[in-house]
Amino acid sequence: MSLDVSLSFSYGNRKVLEGVEFSARRGELLAIIGPNGAGKSTLLKCMVGILEGDGKVSLNEEDLTVMKPGERAKLITYVPQSSFPEFAFTIEEFVEMGTYATRGNVEDALKRVGLWERRKEPITFLSGGEYQLALIARALAQGSDAILLDEPTSHLDVNHALLVMDLLSELKAEKIIVAVLHDLNLALSYADRLLVLHRGRKVWEGKPKELEPAVLEEVYGIRADIVEVAGRRLLVAGLSKV
Repeated sequence: MSLDVSLSFSYGNRKVLEGVEFSARRGELLAIIGPNGAGKSTLLKCMVGILEGDGKVSLNEEDLTVMKPGERAKLITYVPQSSFPEFAFTIEEFVEMGTYATRGNVEDALKRVGLWERRKEPITFLSGGEYQLALIARALAQGSDAILLDEPTSHLDVNHALLVMDLLSELKAEKIIVAVLHDLNLALSYADRLLVLHRGRKVWEGKPKELEPAVLEEVYGIRADIVEVAGRRLLVAGLSKV
C-alpha cells in the first residue's frame, strides 16, 4: 500500500510548496520535519483536500484529488493540531464523528487508545494528552487506510508524547502513517523515514540513521550533533549559527 504525493501550493503570488514529491508506505512511520513556515501543515492539508494544491495525491494509484470529500474520507484521515472542543460531547460521541462517511468501529478505536471505559465522560474532562488519544481514536474510527497527523505530540508531557508515538508505531503495521513532528528527538527515535522541508521544498529524505547534522544545521540555523543513546539517535543542539 502506497501513498504517492507530488504537490505545489501558493497563497496568491507567495509560493508555500514547490514540487514536493514523496511516497509513504504501510509498515513505516514517515515523519515530516522542518522549521516554522516550512510548509509542513500546508502539505498535510493539501494531501487531505482541505487546501487545493497543484499536483496529485494517489493512494494505490487512485487519485484522491478528484474525489468527493465523502469518498476521500474512506481512504485518508487528517488529525489536526489539538484544540479542545467547545461542546461537552461524550468521548464516545466525539469519536463517532469520525464514522459519518465510513465503516469504522468506535468500540475498537476507543479500546486501542485506552478510553473505552471512560466513553460516557464528557470530552472536556480529558487532559491534553488524553484528548490527543481521543483524536487518534476518531481517526481510527474513520476506518481509512492512511492517517495524517499534524504535530500529534505538541504541548504534551513526556509520558503522553511517548504514549502517542508508541501507538503510532503500532498502527503503522495496519495503516500508512504520516506525522508532522516538531520534536526532532521523537522524529529521530520513532520514524522509519524522515522528510525534511525548508522554505516549501523537500531538501532531504531518508532513514534517520542516514541523516547528517549538516542538514539540520542548514535548515534550522543551529549547531547540531547527533549521538546514539541506548540504540536511538538523539539531537544535541547548540547556539544559533546566525
